[in-house]
This record gives sequence, structure tokens and C-alpha cells, in this order.
Amino acid sequence: MLKYLRQFQVESENICCCCIREDSFSFLGNIIEGRGSFFKRIRLARGSAGWYNQPEKTRREGTATEKAKALLFFDIDGTLFDDGSRLPASVRPALEKARENGCLLFLNTGRTICNMDPRLKDLPWDGMVTGCGTRVTCRGKTLRMLEYPLPDSLRIREMISRSGVPAVYECDTAMYFDPAYARLEVIGRFRKFSDNAGIARDIREDDPEFRAVKMFCFADTEEPIRKVLAELKDAGYPYEAIDRGRSGWEIIPAGCSKAGGIEIIREELGVPLADCYAFGDGPNDLAMLEHVPNSIAMGNAPEEIREKCAFVTDRPENDGIEKALLSLGLI
Repeated sequence: MLKYLRQFQVESENICCCCIREDSFSFLGNIIEGRGSFFKRIRLARGSAGWYNQPEKTRREGTATEKAKALLFFDIDGTLFDDGSRLPASVRPALEKARENGCLLFLNTGRTICNMDPRLKDLPWDGMVTGCGTRVTCRGKTLRMLEYPLPDSLRIREMISRSGVPAVYECDTAMYFDPAYARLEVIGRFRKFSDNAGIARDIREDDPEFRAVKMFCFADTEEPIRKVLAELKDAGYPYEAIDRGRSGWEIIPAGCSKAGGIEIIREELGVPLADCYAFGDGPNDLAMLEHVPNSIAMGNAPEEIREKCAFVTDRPENDGIEKALLSLGLI
């Protein structure tokens, strides 16, 4: 059975907590077999990509005991950004007003740290749930960071490659690409984006920063995905898949989700679930939208997402975030 690692206090901004919390698994109702002892505490590589590793003094300040009116969790793509990756002008003042009114604001995204858009940097965030819950931070403190060390990551990559399922490995430091699939068109689109952002790397066995944490795989049907997940689980590496449509599959460690990230943060801050709000639009938002009582679907969300939410707002480009915050009395 999976060996649970206990949460510990982070002692400096360079040390991250790599753990699976027992209460998180209890909340998710997952009983998972695997190699929990391989999840370990690591030191972040110097110069890690992205604006997450900014000096402590530039982060949003506060104390865990400060009373928050509400915790607001926002997806990025299709929620803060419209479908054309534009950030509507109304988002910044709406978020700033919510923060002034005593709300605490968190990104809750499938993106990993290296892939954070710089336009989000100066917005008033109190923390982030990234990689679909594989990393959770709150007010400068890392509450969860989950990954396998390099030897296991290389073994995971070998099994996925042997299965014939093309994959992109989304790590905190870079987007990693398997040279075996470099000629595939679908991989080429990911590679072009990552090259332009300066976050693309080829997988090399001597790269100490490569980690198999969260992957984006491609398959026309679910069968190849089921097979590779079964092989990984049998080898002691439990993962789950989220169907993102258009033959895309988000592969995340079993038991991780955006909902789990919300639980970790609200427990850290002592805020009841009734005061948590989640804003999203897509399949990988469903876990958090179904978990909180105050779920807000964007107007561009598909019907199967909207029908499961307590509130449906307008599209991002039509000031959907601002309208939702106004209607909910948060600004």
C-alpha cells in the first residue's frame, strides 16, 4: 500500500514540501497502491523558471489567522483568459476590488510553474494550485509539492514511450519533449509554443530537473490511455487521466485534483467550505466546481459543465469575471 508522507513545515523559500497528505486522500476517497516512498523532499533548482520564485517580500503578505471573507479560486485558460488567450481589461480591477473587500485570491490551474503567463504576475494572488493540484502554495509557503525523483521519472517516461502514446512532460522548470515523437504534428504545436516561451527542453537522462509529474498525452480513443495507466499502476506509479477533448488527455498523479488543492488551502487558513468560490470552464475544472457550493461556470463552458454549477456568468471577453463577482456580492 502507498506509504503516506506526513506534511512538514517549510523552513525557507527554497525548500518545498513533497508529500501526499493523508487527509487529502481521505477527502478524495482514494485508496491507491504505489510507491509513496519515492515522493520526497527536494531543493528547487537555482533559477527555476517562472515568476513564482520571486523574493518573499514581493509576495502577498498576511497571516494564516487573518479572517478572510472568502477564498476565490480561478482557472486561467477560458476563465481569466478568453479563448483567444486575451486577458480582459476588467479582470484586474475586479480582482483588486475583491481583495480590498477581504477575499483571498488563488490561481487554480492545470498549468505548471514554468508555463505561467507573465500577465498574471502582478495580480493580487495569495497563492496557487498548479499542475492540477500537484503543487499548492499559500502566502509564500509551499503546502504540497508532489513528484517522483529522476530515476523513477525516467522509468515512467520509458513505459509511456514504449506504449506508443505521445506525451509532453509538464514540469515546474520546463516543458519536456521526447525526441522519439518530434515529427508528430500535434507535438510540433506544443513544441512551437514552448520554444517561443523559452521553456522547451528535450528529455535527457543527465538532466537533473526532468520529472514525470504531470503529462499531456495524445490518443484518439481512451483504450491506449487505459493501457498505459494500468501498466504504470502495476509498476507502482498510479496516475489518472482527464479527457480534454480533441484527442488530448491530461495525466496527473492519482489523488491529485484542483479540489484537493482547495482543501489544503482552506484547511491551512481555517476557512469553511461554504466560503469558497471556484471559477472555471473546462473538464479539468470539474473536480473543484463540484466540490465547492459556490461554483461559477464561464459562459463559454460546455453545457455539461454549466449544468453542474450553481452560477453561470458571461464569457471572459464579455467581463464574465467582473459580472460574477458583482452578482455574488464580492465586489
